[in-house]
Amino acid sequence: MRAYLLPAEGAQPELTQAPAPEPAPDEVLVRVHTSSVTPHDAIVASGAAARYMTYRFPVVLGSDLAGTVEAVGAEVSDLSPGDRVFGLVRELVAARGSFAELVSVPREWVCRTPETVDDTSAGALGLAALTALRCVDAIEAGAGDVVLVNGATGGVGSYAIQLLAARGAAVVATARPGEEARHVRELGAADVVDWTGGDLAERVRTLHPDGVTAIIDLVNRNPANLADLADAVLAPAGRVASTGHAADPDRSGSTNIRAGVDQDALRTIAELAGDGRLRAPITRTFDLADLDRAFAALGGGAVGKIAIRI
Repeated sequence: MRAYLLPAEGAQPELTQAPAPEPAPDEVLVRVHTSSVTPHDAIVASGAAARYMTYRFPVVLGSDLAGTVEAVGAEVSDLSPGDRVFGLVRELVAARGSFAELVSVPREWVCRTPETVDDTSAGALGLAALTALRCVDAIEAGAGDVVLVNGATGGVGSYAIQLLAARGAAVVATARPGEEARHVRELGAADVVDWTGGDLAERVRTLHPDGVTAIIDLVNRNPANLADLADAVLAPAGRVASTGHAADPDRSGSTNIRAGVDQDALRTIAELAGDGRLRAPITRTFDLADLDRAFAALGGGAVGKIAIRI
């Protein structure tokens, strides 16, 4: 099969032939039709993920997936060959990935794709949508909340805006004027703050003098920076969710988000996508052979999600 992989430590990713996997008893073999690129994929591809993951070469890259079931293991009884599924690869050993024609994953890592969702859209859900859902759940967002999404224009931010709006929260999204601002408004942001134009906290406070009720921070890696932002813009008893592990665990209502595979969350995402409340914010699409270009676009600050045709 064709696969985009790291052949050895220190090597550059390459598109090459690799052995087709066989499903273990609790696994599903998926013929991958589409995927997407994520910042996590870029970190793994660079080798930098070695500080928290074990690499088992050759490492097939890729997290998100959508396709059809090719075969199932002996212990899998609720899926059959030909069923459409989406999901993700997420584990602490970098070895298998979705940038390949076939990938075998535990049954719990995939969910049935709704009939109303095409494979291109389903392949861009995965990691970003799951992470966004965890952020929104962590801050217990609901009607009447005003939520600052810091880093709103990427995949996680794009999904978070939609999930928050669906729950009745008002979203304050950070974005540059032009394409980025249009993008977040189309997804449901009530207010847009230009993060390049001076003091972010001051701009948020100008819009909401009483403060915001929660922050979803997708930018900060430095706890001190996030603490300063929270002190400046949060209303009393405000909540914070951070994907950069910058939230103060001793601060009430603060949560550091760890992305992982959750079957219940995948089903929630499938339901939301199936009835149109959550759409994949795809802005560019590349073929598997052009993954180098896709990573370059991601590194250049691409808006929304970048889809990959396998």
